[in-house]
Amino acid sequence: MLCLFVTGNVFALTWDELKSKIEAKYAGFSVDVKDMEIVMKTESKAMEGVGPSEIKMFKKGEKFRIESQIKMPSGTDMPAGMKDIKNILIFDGKDSWSVNQFTGKKKLPEDANVSGKDLLSWWEDLPTKGEIMGSEKVGGKDCYIVETWNEKDKDNKVKGWVEKNTLLLIKMESKSSKDKTFTVINSNFHKVKKWEMPYTKEIFTGGKLMTKTTIKTFNINKGLSNDLFDTDKVSMDGKGVPDMKNMMEKFKMGG
Repeated sequence: MLCLFVTGNVFALTWDELKSKIEAKYAGFSVDVKDMEIVMKTESKAMEGVGPSEIKMFKKGEKFRIESQIKMPSGTDMPAGMKDIKNILIFDGKDSWSVNQFTGKKKLPEDANVSGKDLLSWWEDLPTKGEIMGSEKVGGKDCYIVETWNEKDKDNKVKGWVEKNTLLLIKMESKSSKDKTFTVINSNFHKVKKWEMPYTKEIFTGGKLMTKTTIKTFNINKGLSNDLFDTDKVSMDGKGVPDMKNMMEKFKMGG
């Protein structure tokens, strides 16, 4: 009887109703938080021997910039001046760009689907369709299990675990092109203004931990310059450094 009662309560709520609650909760975020400057540490299990990387993220409205620096192992036979691999990814509000030592500045194709919303503000672009499948505890948090999709992409479904009381996204699962399960787990939430943001994010592929990202600093409303999101204002040393293929062959990629 208790199981039937709980199940009935779960399915009494529709995806449209839950979606509206999430959007209402975060409605004032973009007004109160005009820009963000975040420093993160990422540990990757995908490439053996590569140390943790530091990532800086700048976001202002829809524009964003991500600066990553991967520490290469000591003793690696790297080209001169290439002890670390640096890359900058910019979305200027219209186009996405990549800037690094090997290719210089390069505009990414439109179908690259790079968006600042995907990186942090997950609630800004919630799928149009969905169904609440039940409930489950994840990391001690009581969550709705939802399966969502967009009308134009019905085959690309995403499963999410949303905490019932706080409406936080705790876990997300999707299928890769090779039919492997791609899982994201958010934890270690801290307050930013009146909203809670995950300071730890773990990404698994096929059940294997691939990356773990931890936020070191999270600053808001610093009055970021628009120059940060202008690729013409970006300089990168070492453009055209040779032997990228040979360098990558020195590392064993995880699978």
